[in-house]
Amino acid sequence: MKYIAYIGFVMIFVSCGGSKKIATASSEEDLTAVKLVEEYYANTLDYTTFEARTRAKFTSNGDTKPTVTVQIRIEKDKTIWIDGSLIGLSGARALITPDNIKFYDKLNRQYFDKDFSFISNYLGIDLNFDQLQRLLTGQTIYDLREGRYIFTKEQDYFTVTPKKGNPLFDLLFEISTQPFTVQKQEVVMKEDQRTLYLNYGAYAMVEGKPFPAQLNLKATEPKRTTQVAIEYRSVKVNEPVRFPFKMPSGYKEIVIDEK
Repeated sequence: MKYIAYIGFVMIFVSCGGSKKIATASSEEDLTAVKLVEEYYANTLDYTTFEARTRAKFTSNGDTKPTVTVQIRIEKDKTIWIDGSLIGLSGARALITPDNIKFYDKLNRQYFDKDFSFISNYLGIDLNFDQLQRLLTGQTIYDLREGRYIFTKEQDYFTVTPKKGNPLFDLLFEISTQPFTVQKQEVVMKEDQRTLYLNYGAYAMVEGKPFPAQLNLKATEPKRTTQVAIEYRSVKVNEPVRFPFKMPSGYKEIVIDEK
């Protein structure tokens, strides 16, 4: 049951850091971008708590694993809880906060319990809890209100790129014009040739706002290609949520040597 671990991998992969500059308008081009950003966020799902039931299919280097049911619960900016089950039986569970990530795998009797500073030191990048919650709730992984972006009009969508390039990675979004929803995201790490592609399927209405019914992730490394197809079966927001989690005893720790 490695699906939850790979969702964690996606969180780590996309969290590439970056400056936090609030978008301002210093030219006509900037003013247009600011207005488009405002329109995009007026069209995104607003929530305090989020709960989704999904089906996920995981493929690594062409090897496809059985489809699993994954429950996702979020208390915004505080907690992400993920539970994966196969044939009705819970196999793995993760509890993620801005400071810590805990995970256990019942099938292999293994666990992981580390804080973000460990993962940051291991990968040599700044991690951001907010980016994972954005990814899981159908938003751009970077807040477009922070920093400056160029909106280029195509036939029925905008390509969105940072106004100032980053020496470590390239970033691109595609946002449709009607309705104003994200259709594609790409992050390309220049030095180690890692890439992340996010594509979204059809959208459904949740609380009067469009929400993606499908999310396809593809992460590539020089020797591995990982794909996760997530189908959202139900989504509820602003209802009471629980985060049951108790680290089992007698499990073997998943050891990762810090660099």
